[in-house]
Amino acid sequence: MILLLHIISRDLMQDAPPPPPPEWAEGQEWTKDAAAQAEKSQWPDQASMQGTKDENTLRLLRHSGKIAVCLMWFFALVFVCSMTVWLVHYLTPCGWLSETQLAKIQTVIFSGSIGALVSGFAQKHMAQ
Repeated sequence: MILLLHIISRDLMQDAPPPPPPEWAEGQEWTKDAAAQAEKSQWPDQASMQGTKDENTLRLLRHSGKIAVCLMWFFALVFVCSMTVWLVHYLTPCGWLSETQLAKIQTVIFSGSIGALVSGFAQKHMAQ
C-alpha cells in the first residue's frame, strides 16, 4: 500500500505544468493591441482609486458606529425591560411568571453578560 502511494505521488510530482508560451516572455504584448489600449484608458488612475478606498473606509466606519450604538441601545433596553418585569413580578401581588420564566429573567439580569456587552461596545467605540 505504501509503495503504491509512493509511486503515485512520485508520478504526480514529475508532472510539472507546461512553461508559458515564448511570446509571453517578450513582455507587454498588450501594448500593441488597440482593444487593450482602449480598456486601459478606461481604468481610473491610482490616486482616484485611493480616494475611493478612503471614502469606502470612512463609510464603513460610520455605518459600524451607528450599528454599535443601536446594539448598545437594544441591549440596554433588554436589560431595563427584564429588570422591570422582574421587579413588577416581585413587588405586585399578581406574580404571573412561572419559576422557569423567572429563572431565565434572573439569568439575563444578574449574569452580567448584557452589562458586559454594553460596556464592551461603549468602551470600544469611545476609544475611536
